[in-house]
Amino acid sequence: MNWKTRIRYYIACLLPYGIRQRIQAHLARKRRKNAARLEARLEELRNLLIFCHPIDQVPAATGKLRLLQQGNTVLMHYFARCCEKHGLRYWLDYGTLLGAVRHGGFIPWDDDLDVSMMRPDFDRLLELVPSLFPEEEGFTHSMHAFLQIGYKGTPLNIDIYPYHFYKEPITPANKAKVDADVTRMKKQVVYIPPILNMSDAKVQATIREEILGGAPVPPESEQPGIFLSPAITFTKNTVLSYEDIFPLRTVSFEGIPFQAPNRMRSYLQFFYGDYMAYPPAVGYKHPSVEHMVKTLAFETAVNTFIDRYTPLS
Repeated sequence: MNWKTRIRYYIACLLPYGIRQRIQAHLARKRRKNAARLEARLEELRNLLIFCHPIDQVPAATGKLRLLQQGNTVLMHYFARCCEKHGLRYWLDYGTLLGAVRHGGFIPWDDDLDVSMMRPDFDRLLELVPSLFPEEEGFTHSMHAFLQIGYKGTPLNIDIYPYHFYKEPITPANKAKVDADVTRMKKQVVYIPPILNMSDAKVQATIREEILGGAPVPPESEQPGIFLSPAITFTKNTVLSYEDIFPLRTVSFEGIPFQAPNRMRSYLQFFYGDYMAYPPAVGYKHPSVEHMVKTLAFETAVNTFIDRYTPLS
């Protein structure tokens, strides 16, 4: 503690409590005003940046991050080919879908892949993972609230999220109830990566009991509603109509066609609001990936993966 701080400390100790409180309140107001002025200035700078350089024209990443993105693109393409071969439906989701619509590929600062599947396709994928992504060839996979597929010695990663069919179509009359049921189940879930307090079987049993009420899921011809597994606790409740997702359409990502939600722009607006605006912060999504990019020499492993799994033209 320097001498100026000591003087301020001793003076404050000698002041009556009421005066100290008024001083603290005054300083708090001053800090709030300064913060508001700073936020207003940052908003001006963001608007200037958008005016001078729209977000969809931001250049692609460079260096090791771009190599990581290229490796992830090859991983995504391999995953999509496996799904097509086995008749599995999937769609680009979250930042990957946003990147496809807004940038035609990766968001320049993104570092992983997000896709989603309906639970029947997801269950079939779980059965096929050991043969499609064999560990002896370097693949890694783990299942908790969702499935992760990666490649040993690299930050390559694809997250695969399960969605469920509801017992009837989603309407304005029942959407609030479904949302409340999902919220109630979420409160039972404790997920501290990579540990989930419920087994996957327990998650599904709880969904059948507490959200579906024991009712069977109707055939898709009746266009049942769709909801994200409540075990995915780190994102907003996602309760959608059948038409929001199906029929799937195609979107280009890094020059490769992939499956995407039917109403992809409405879907993005639901998650991100003004998805064509700059986010409050720009940077790596995952600190662990940032650390690996800065410290781990993974270039050889990623280049080997790209050479091995890029399809021959």
